[in-house]
Amino acid sequence: ALREHGATTVLNQEQQVSADAMIAMPAESEIQEFHAHLQELSGTDVDVSANPVVFTAGLPALASVFVALLQNGGSDLVMCSTAYGGSSQLNDLLMSRTGNHRKFTFDVQGDTDICESIQQQLTALASQPGPVLPTTVLFLETPTNPDMKVPEMDKIAAMLNKHKHKTGKEVLLLLDTTFAPQAKLMCQLETMAPELLVMNFISMSKSVSRGKTTSGAVIANHTHQSKSLLRAVAEVAAVLDTTAKPDQLQFLAQNHRGVEARNEKAYAVAAAMGDTLRGAVRQTCGYDMPLAFVSPEHAAQGYTSSTFSFNLPPQRGASQLETDRLAQRFVELLCRHPLFKPCVSFGQDNGLVYATVPATSTQGAIKAEDKAKQEVGGVQLARLSFPPECDVDAISRVLVDTVSTLYKT
Repeated sequence: ALREHGATTVLNQEQQVSADAMIAMPAESEIQEFHAHLQELSGTDVDVSANPVVFTAGLPALASVFVALLQNGGSDLVMCSTAYGGSSQLNDLLMSRTGNHRKFTFDVQGDTDICESIQQQLTALASQPGPVLPTTVLFLETPTNPDMKVPEMDKIAAMLNKHKHKTGKEVLLLLDTTFAPQAKLMCQLETMAPELLVMNFISMSKSVSRGKTTSGAVIANHTHQSKSLLRAVAEVAAVLDTTAKPDQLQFLAQNHRGVEARNEKAYAVAAAMGDTLRGAVRQTCGYDMPLAFVSPEHAAQGYTSSTFSFNLPPQRGASQLETDRLAQRFVELLCRHPLFKPCVSFGQDNGLVYATVPATSTQGAIKAEDKAKQEVGGVQLARLSFPPECDVDAISRVLVDTVSTLYKT
């Protein structure tokens, strides 16, 4: 049905006069360089016969993957309970409107071991009665958002291989490396599990485009099955008219170079500002506040995220309402300053620090009980994201002053 509709869609597109027609596409050599860079970032060999599919935004990219799987008989999706709310809501919609797409969730909040949590869900899925769908998909953010946990890929590969052999189903590892697009995970996974079907998703409105445009990409690994699925994804994208437009491709072609160095710089800024924030909380409250942040060891492996999250300590004598609002109050105080912006994005390259409370922004569609597991002492997570270049001294002063203001008696 999608292919039949596609002929009509292409005809309508040819007849439509749009602004896109006035914008020149990047040169073919620039597009190919961009495609090759995405494959290199993902850790797979450059293959022009399996070029990444580039979309208008991230959710259309994910939607095309899941619709392509529907055409192959459907899938059981295993994903984090506190993943990006749009991704969760998309799969809820697919589940409610089709008979061959099911969603199952695992927890990562707090001290939860991510690999153990995934294994528990895979074990439960393998023994679940009911219709057997042909593919099990593990959709895995790495690092996770907003917890910044990095799963051990050798354990992930082993448990997925075990699940495949036990159930006889195809297994797809769908990675989301938006927070650290340069981690080259496919290279690691090819060594650990050479037959494992892997696809990589990157939301490119962040560091890849330097925040200049929305976009998303899907990249296949070296396996024949992954490349075949990528072709089906491209077909869905063509029918839905969600491939990136000329102006988006211009922004991407102009800005993708150097993303690795930018992310390394942004990670260094975030690490320094995290130390500043922890020091201010320690001095003001006498509390050694942990950060949900990638470790230096993981950063050395390419997980150079510019973002960390944290639970501030409750104020002494505060009411429940004041405690509930503490994270948001902190964000509001920060954003009185021109160097801070209330924004859910990250990977920006504009000198500004983005501040948000995920529970009331990116996780808007997530169940309240799952978001509550992120609380510590009744205080929700706050999240800060840093650019590669900024006024570090001024930002440090704002962080220290804001902590002092928040907890002053």
